[in-house]
Amino acid sequence: MSPPARPGSAGGGFAVVQERPDEPGKRPRPVKSPGARSKVPHSNSEKTSQKAIVAAALEVVEQDGTEALSIRAVAKRLGLEPEALYSCFPDQKRLEAALAGEGIRRLHAALKRAAKGATGAEAVRRSCRAYLRFARMRRALYAMTMKRYPNSTGLLAARADLREFFRALFASLEDPRSAQTAGLAAWALLHGMAAQERDGLLDDADLSADSLSAVWALVPALSGALSG
Repeated sequence: MSPPARPGSAGGGFAVVQERPDEPGKRPRPVKSPGARSKVPHSNSEKTSQKAIVAAALEVVEQDGTEALSIRAVAKRLGLEPEALYSCFPDQKRLEAALAGEGIRRLHAALKRAAKGATGAEAVRRSCRAYLRFARMRRALYAMTMKRYPNSTGLLAARADLREFFRALFASLEDPRSAQTAGLAAWALLHGMAAQERDGLLDDADLSADSLSAVWALVPALSGALSG
C-alpha cells in the first residue's frame, strides 16, 4: 500500500510522508522531492564587489556628470545603503581613483585598437585621432582620469601601461630615453589638444590627419628641448 501524501510536492501537488521506524510517536517529516528548490535569501555580495561599484560609478558620471558622483549616488544606483560600499571604498577619493584607473584602461584599450597593424607616423596619427575621439565622446570619464588622486595599485598600474604605450610609439628613436620623453611629450600634447577642443579653441582643420601626423615630427624635437 502506498504511503499517505499531502499537498506540497512538485509533481502532482503532493509530498510523500514517510514514518521513521526508529522514532515511534514522532510526527513524520515530508521528504523533499528531487525537483524542489530551497528559498535562499538574495545576497548583496555581487553588488558590493569593487567591479560592480566602479561600473555603477561610471554610469553616474557618464549620465549625470562628474559633480554628481558620490558614495550615496552610487549606492542608490545599486539599490544599497551607502554603508554597504565602505568595505571597498572607505571614502569618495578612493572611489574616484578606482574610476580614474578604469578610465585610463579604457583609453589605453582604444589606443591599442586604433594603432593595431600600423607603425611609425601612421601609428602615431591613428593613436592621436583615437585619443581625441575618446576625450570628446567620453568627456566626463576622461576628465576623471586627468586629476590627482591618492595612489592606488590599480591606478598606478594603469598609468604605467599607458606611458609604456606612448613610449612604444617612438621606439624607433635611437636613444631609449628619447623615446620615453617623446612618449610623455605626446601624451601632454594630446591632453592639451583635447582641452582646447573641449573649450572650442580648435576646429576640424586643426584636427586634420595632416595636423595629427605632424606630431610624429614635432614630438621628438619637443622631447629634446624638454630633456635639455
